[in-house]
Amino acid sequence: MPNHVCLTGAVISHPRRLAAARALVESAPAGFLDLVLDPEPDGPPTGLRTSIRAWSQIPDGSTHHLVLEDDARLPAGLRAQAERAAAAAPDAAIVLYNNWSSRNGAVLRLAALAGARWAAPVAEYTANVALILPAGVGAGFGDYARAQRQTWPDDVILARYLAQAGVRTCIAVPNLVQHGEFPSISGNDLHGLRQSACHAPLPTDTDWSAGGLFEPDAVPFFKFGVAQFAIRYGDRWLTVGGDRGSARIGLDLDQCAKEFDAALTASPARSLADRIPIGRLEAHWRTCYASGLLAARHRSVSSWPDDPLAVEAVGTIGPGGLCTELSADQLRAVQAPLADLAWTAIFAGARHSAARPAGRNIAFVGPDTALRSVLMADLSDRGHTVGTENGPETDVAIEITGTADVPRLRCTPVNAGTDTDAAPTVLRLGVPYGPEVTDGPPIADLVLQSLTRQRLQTSASLPDPLRLVHVWDIGWVLARIVQSPEASGTFDLCHDETVGPVELAELIAATIRANDIGQVGTGPAPAGPGLDTEPTKQALHWRPSVSLAEGIRTLGQWLAYEAP
Repeated sequence: MPNHVCLTGAVISHPRRLAAARALVESAPAGFLDLVLDPEPDGPPTGLRTSIRAWSQIPDGSTHHLVLEDDARLPAGLRAQAERAAAAAPDAAIVLYNNWSSRNGAVLRLAALAGARWAAPVAEYTANVALILPAGVGAGFGDYARAQRQTWPDDVILARYLAQAGVRTCIAVPNLVQHGEFPSISGNDLHGLRQSACHAPLPTDTDWSAGGLFEPDAVPFFKFGVAQFAIRYGDRWLTVGGDRGSARIGLDLDQCAKEFDAALTASPARSLADRIPIGRLEAHWRTCYASGLLAARHRSVSSWPDDPLAVEAVGTIGPGGLCTELSADQLRAVQAPLADLAWTAIFAGARHSAARPAGRNIAFVGPDTALRSVLMADLSDRGHTVGTENGPETDVAIEITGTADVPRLRCTPVNAGTDTDAAPTVLRLGVPYGPEVTDGPPIADLVLQSLTRQRLQTSASLPDPLRLVHVWDIGWVLARIVQSPEASGTFDLCHDETVGPVELAELIAATIRANDIGQVGTGPAPAGPGLDTEPTKQALHWRPSVSLAEGIRTLGQWLAYEAP
């Protein structure tokens, strides 16, 4: 072993699951795992108290410490395998389990297709079902976590601690630990069945120094039935919608859709349409298609079917994205045909010739707002040249007018060489919300309170009723207006359904975490958008890409993982 490693371990648990925890301790070599129980078992449900306790009790002489949740499932020989892994990356945090619905589960899959032994994570929580930290790093977690005085989950605080401490994180490919099927103590049962994205045993003599580190710039993932992307922008990550992410990597969604239609007519994929909504199946296909396009850049496609890790990884994409909607038995019933469909999509994506269409020159004029910044980045990802000054090369000028509560987008085609502009297209928006949108009503405040187990209440009034529109949908429609400026006129862009402030708070509590609801102030109804014009969704073939519940999740995950 090139680096001396003395690995110690602990199992964290709650007295209600004491039997399972003891069984886990006894499944390991004698004396390897200590049992650490929640110091306040009758307190609010959280794993943070027990995590702090476990990382604060690292035995003397330990170089590395492994902390396991009591629902972890260990393979034979885990200790020796974990020691070899720690010796290969002695200064790193080593993750031995990643949820099949997570962003980092998607990173793990891409790394398996690429033939890597390690993967670098995207911005997300640090999975702590099975986590190894250098002893000195682990010992510092308690002080950091107590100083935060926050009620974030322990895996979110772990991610922030490691980033602040400058400790790199490495995901083991494959995961060595699997997740058991137990009810959650911390309120995570809404996440459904939580299996590894790629779990497999490895030979005891596995060389963890071989295979390299997989560091992606774009990661397609399928979560809550929605196709999304995690994209690296310099030194930060951001989750974006599937169409924006596809454009950034050069994926032609029209071609992708045509191949999906053809694949769905073949057996056994045809049987899935009777059990899974077609929109969910298409989102699964898109994710697999994009994964094939990206993975083919790193390794020969012909090697995938013979690689058991690649086979395992591809087989979990569909169940991971549907685990919050289907029971464990339902997932097992569709896993095989979903895997067949996934392989068809992955090979189709691998054959795809990535290309970004020629963009246009866009000028955003008017005041600088958070919404403007988001839309500029969105159009840039779609291949357009975007700036803030209207010059002779400008094809379309876009101005955000109105108020933060009820903004309007005025899109004017610019006729080069003439003094007159063509007729503009005006979008009367509902209340914009979603990742990075900090203008307007305090919707993000309510989501943040739910994430951190606080009572839901606002200090500022919310319009009553609210007609909401997700920022990803604004970007989608705006991109089509830029490409087809002849669609002039005034259109409304918002959900058909309205919600009141209290109803919105109830939806947030049901979607993120169950919280008490206090005073949610209400304000006057916004002055628009009106309903007397032709709806945008008909004129521009628009339909919401995410439901209100799904949109709230995207906002919550941005606040937890990516917000500055």
